[in-house]
Amino acid sequence: MTADRIRIWLSVVLLGLVMLGGFWIYEVMRRNSEDSANSGRVRTEPDYFVEHFNFVRISQSGNTNYRVTGQKLTHFPQEDEFEIQQPRIVGIDQEKTPMNIRADRAIVKQKVQEKDGGLIEDQIHLLDNVEVVRAGSATVVEVQLNTNHLVLYPDSERMRTDQAIVLKTPSAHITAVGIEADNARQTIRFLNQLRATINSKQTKQK
Repeated sequence: MTADRIRIWLSVVLLGLVMLGGFWIYEVMRRNSEDSANSGRVRTEPDYFVEHFNFVRISQSGNTNYRVTGQKLTHFPQEDEFEIQQPRIVGIDQEKTPMNIRADRAIVKQKVQEKDGGLIEDQIHLLDNVEVVRAGSATVVEVQLNTNHLVLYPDSERMRTDQAIVLKTPSAHITAVGIEADNARQTIRFLNQLRATINSKQTKQK
């Protein structure tokens, strides 16, 4: 083989190596870009669900326990949240006064801190056709609350909403926009546009 042919073959081999190197670099860059895109993609698909579930939890104070049931519970790992279809919550306090809560659906958020230095606790966001009924007794007046969005704090036994509400007792019909209630302290605060109708006959009977 002559020197000219050797130079030609070396040139071909070097050209091939350059082309293969360029192709390899392109593949590495393409794969890295795909991996970055996949890692940055928000995962919104649920990782598991449970149908017709039933569980009990106790508030941090130990004064109230809650039994939660629903048609379907779905967990979303990206937010670490649960969605419940047709949630039903029954709360029983130390005085054995039941409180029944229902809604079309609910979102359970875990270990939320709403403000710096505030309490870290779970939240249950009840959505659409929310109804809360506290049964009456010899010492407690029956109360029914209706709204479209209610946030329940089972650890501290509180609830609140900034939506329109209707609250009924045997002797009163109250409407307002926004409410904050503390079951442990037995207090209710109406935020805006409060209107109340009192049934004086029912009040006298009581």
